[in-house]
Amino acid sequence: MRVLMLNHNVRGRSTYFRALGLARQLVRRGHQISLMTISPTARFHFDECDVDGVHLLETPDLLSGSLRTGWDPWDCLRRYQVGHHLGRFDVVHAFDNRPAVILPALALSRERGVPLCSDWADWWGGEGGIIHATRPWAVRTFFGWIETFFEEHFRASAAMLTVTSRALEGRAHALGIPPSRVHYLPSGADGERITPIEQLAARRRLDLPLEIPMIEYMGFVQYDIGLVLEAFAALRRRRRVLFLLVGPGSRKVADLARIHGLQMGRDLIVTGPQPAESMTWWLGAADVLLLPFQNTQYNIGRGPIKLGDYLASGRPMVTNAVGDIGTLLDSHAFALAANEDPQDFADKIAMLLESPALRQRLGQTARALAEGPLSWATFGARLEQLYESVVGSRPPLTPL
Repeated sequence: MRVLMLNHNVRGRSTYFRALGLARQLVRRGHQISLMTISPTARFHFDECDVDGVHLLETPDLLSGSLRTGWDPWDCLRRYQVGHHLGRFDVVHAFDNRPAVILPALALSRERGVPLCSDWADWWGGEGGIIHATRPWAVRTFFGWIETFFEEHFRASAAMLTVTSRALEGRAHALGIPPSRVHYLPSGADGERITPIEQLAARRRLDLPLEIPMIEYMGFVQYDIGLVLEAFAALRRRRRVLFLLVGPGSRKVADLARIHGLQMGRDLIVTGPQPAESMTWWLGAADVLLLPFQNTQYNIGRGPIKLGDYLASGRPMVTNAVGDIGTLLDSHAFALAANEDPQDFADKIAMLLESPALRQRLGQTARALAEGPLSWATFGARLEQLYESVVGSRPPLTPL
């Protein structure tokens, strides 16, 4: 099959990794995949390259910052123009529904007479969504309804909808989309590019302290960072420990550090954005990984991509048993579950730091999940079956 995927993120951020993770596996299974994502800098020209056999097209965008996320009409037009000349494809898959994704995807699928598939990865609009819960008043008031419209309106036009969470599966059913067209497809773990490595080797490579216990939070979008920084401050009052934030710094992080009496560079190291190729080393440097996941609608509605990276690293983690993570913890002991009290989160971190045997056991379980049921290979094979179903080469599949 030939598949065209469209994503609304700048290359190297968020759902781009979900689309690319699935695309790589489809290429391995003999399919030809083109993936459109937004260029970090280009405003007028396309950049093309091969990423592990995936034909990657970085599309131009006239906007900047947080607006460079699929809202530019120029990007919509250029994606349609380039897609029009790409040649034959059998499926168009829109990864979320921002205008620069869904509008050219709809036009191209109708023009070619091929199925349109939709992927829903985050709970953006609606009550409790990312826009309404985390954005300023003006954005919520004047922009929230636009986000919700694009998020929901076109889903029923898709021949198949893949969702990253059971909450989004339920939201799709509430929109009237038949259950037979909605398929739960979480984000996976890349157990080939991220592997368990010796901790001291990782710290030497990254020029990090060798002897101090280290807890780590990784992410570009730093949901619930306040919970773990407060937990770290409580833990720091008991023992010497270092917090490693692998991702960009922000005024929010600096303000929280000051509020909790943490010194940047001494207690808290912020690395800034790091290339994906280095994640094995950064994750391998940690004693404990942190995945705060508070009981909010936008958390329940998403499947954090960092979970797959954490699992692949073979390191233990502390998280909250919320949404699909809670369901997964019921079946597999890969982490310690804390409640949303910072003191309890700190207690769970301390429990892991004090028990090398427990860290090893949880890490081994995590790695086994990354190599098996939660691998990108597993979900890529599932997506292949779904594509074959919508193009008519196999009977419809029963949802998981």
